[in-house]
Amino acid sequence: MTGRDAVGGAAVRPLEHPEVRVAQDVQGRVAAVLRSVWWLPVLRGVLMIVLGLLLLVEPLGTLVALVWVFGVFAVVDGAVVLLQALLARGRPGFGWLIAEGLVSIGFGALIMLWPDVTALVLFYLLALWVLVLGVTAVIVAVTQYRARDLAWSGTLVFGLIAFLFGLLLAIKPQGTVDVILTVYGLFAFVAGVVMLVSGFATRSLSRQLAADGRAAGSTAV
Repeated sequence: MTGRDAVGGAAVRPLEHPEVRVAQDVQGRVAAVLRSVWWLPVLRGVLMIVLGLLLLVEPLGTLVALVWVFGVFAVVDGAVVLLQALLARGRPGFGWLIAEGLVSIGFGALIMLWPDVTALVLFYLLALWVLVLGVTAVIVAVTQYRARDLAWSGTLVFGLIAFLFGLLLAIKPQGTVDVILTVYGLFAFVAGVVMLVSGFATRSLSRQLAADGRAAGSTAV
């Protein structure tokens, strides 16, 4: 046999190794999932950077304005996390992403609905919210790492930053609006940059996996 059928002379397609086909299928599925969710960390990062710059460059003059800005942001951030979880159903850490989104929405509503909130109460509420964000993100990262999910590193960095910020704030409480603006502005900006880099890194990884899968398919024998 020389690559043609002995009877009809039709070209015979070379057989692919099963291992190659399995690897291509796995890479294709991972690349498809990453392509569907990479823009959500980018969106979340942009929102955080905008919040950080708003607090640092254009400080809000009243506590009421600060309460509404943080409350609306927490609700929007929670909605983005829930959307990310729904688009990644079945991936490691899915349940914890749902919990993180619900916690953010709950904290946002609590901040906005708290009657006559003081600067010190707002500070503690925000510190608790950031701590919870950090803990849940670290748990999600550990779950992703154990399942060899390639997005674990960005999630872990964000979680550690949030946890350390929240812990520092809880240990050193501040009751003035100016300090709240500065501290949370810095946190939002740094965390936003981390999320932005993580999102674009996820997009690059998905493209690389897709390219590797196509290359493996074209060279398979």
